[in-house]
Amino acid sequence: MNGPISQPPQKPSSGSSITIKLIVITLLVLGLLVLTIPLFFIIHEREERREEVTEEISSKWGLDQTVVGPIITVPYYVEVTSQSNQKTRTTREIRYLHFLPETLEINGTVDPETRYRGIYESVVYKSHLRISGTFESPDWDIAKIPEEDILKEKAWLCIGINDVRGIRESTSITFADKTLEALPGLPTQDVVSSGIKAKLNLGETNASSEFMIDLHLDGSSTLAFSPLGKTTSVQIASPWASPSFDGAFLPLNKNMNEDGFDATWRILHLNRAIPQAWTGSAPSKNELENGWEDSYRSMPGDPARGLAGPQNILGDSAFGIRFYLSTDVYQKTNRMAKYALLFLGFAFAAFFFSEILQKARVHPIQYLLVGFAVLVFYLLLLSLSEHFGFDLAYGISTAGVIILISGYAQAILRSAKLGMTVGVLLAILYGYLYVTLQLESYALLMGSIGLFATLAAAMYFTRKIDWYAIRLNGDQSPPDQV
Repeated sequence: MNGPISQPPQKPSSGSSITIKLIVITLLVLGLLVLTIPLFFIIHEREERREEVTEEISSKWGLDQTVVGPIITVPYYVEVTSQSNQKTRTTREIRYLHFLPETLEINGTVDPETRYRGIYESVVYKSHLRISGTFESPDWDIAKIPEEDILKEKAWLCIGINDVRGIRESTSITFADKTLEALPGLPTQDVVSSGIKAKLNLGETNASSEFMIDLHLDGSSTLAFSPLGKTTSVQIASPWASPSFDGAFLPLNKNMNEDGFDATWRILHLNRAIPQAWTGSAPSKNELENGWEDSYRSMPGDPARGLAGPQNILGDSAFGIRFYLSTDVYQKTNRMAKYALLFLGFAFAAFFFSEILQKARVHPIQYLLVGFAVLVFYLLLLSLSEHFGFDLAYGISTAGVIILISGYAQAILRSAKLGMTVGVLLAILYGYLYVTLQLESYALLMGSIGLFATLAAAMYFTRKIDWYAIRLNGDQSPPDQV
């Protein structure tokens, strides 16, 4: 008896083989992308270490500085009634009345320098500030406090300074043509939490008074001011070529070049919601939103609140200069690592199309090794940039990875031409992304154009390929393995 004729086993078609290959490549890409997660943690950890070193340097030199004032602070008595055990008790407590200057002018120079601790660097500065202006004769009736309760002879001229350790030289203070002695601390923390003061006797003068303060102040990274004058003018010059102007107000005029910068601010009382006089602590945003008298408000003092408090309007209205290092290697490396998918996809696509054109087999393990080479680029970039700067590190890392991958491509594809082609394509990609990285404002636009151009080129050069007729090797029969 003749049994059924057995058919030889069917090998998968070439189309099926390519599909499996693409699935494997996709899985490899996704698996390698998971490995970028520890990379971001490494970048973050190194950045945190840099911040720790920066804070350590700042703690010894001087922190970010904010200059507030001067402010005239006048103590006064207030009767406070309390009940205890059904007994009424009346005591006299001291509260404080605060007056802001009519005009405030600050002219200064700032000399930043870079300090190093190991491989890390931080910007510190020395500043010389001349603070001048005028106070109008205090309107004692505005607070509706009995004049006999106001201690005019025990008034203070207060200057808020964020970190008084930054005062390196004696501070010269003149008020109404009299030289005053600068004393440490503040009589109250109603307005600011730290600073210096000078004794005033307002019982001796009721006229408008001029003042001048020479302040030598060291700090780190940031120098800011609060616009306490009814008219506030600030002019700062520095040899630092890359400042950042931060805060509530930008400079009215600024000149910047490789030799430094010169910036000028002018703020009116109409530009900031701060009264010229008040009792107690400085107003908060919520209080301002709920409304109050334009020239005066009354609130019991709260020592826990100062300029450092987020609700203090004086802190919210501060403005100034941030001296930062233009080459933030961690930020740039982090941004570059976000393009890992593009690098992996581009490299794998180059090898895949080389397989098709050369009819050479590239094993998934070989794809995996190429992917590792792409990821090692980021570790090289991070480690080298901490020592040599981002630009040089990028060039060294790019050259190393391109030589490695193109040499490997030449060996496994058995074609010097294809190896060189892969190297040239990678060089174009790395170069394009470097340019994109420098154009921060146009990074999305440049990246989108680059992706579109890459896709268009791939579609153009593969438009005539018959994917169903393709074999991944040189044999006439379809391949039986991936």
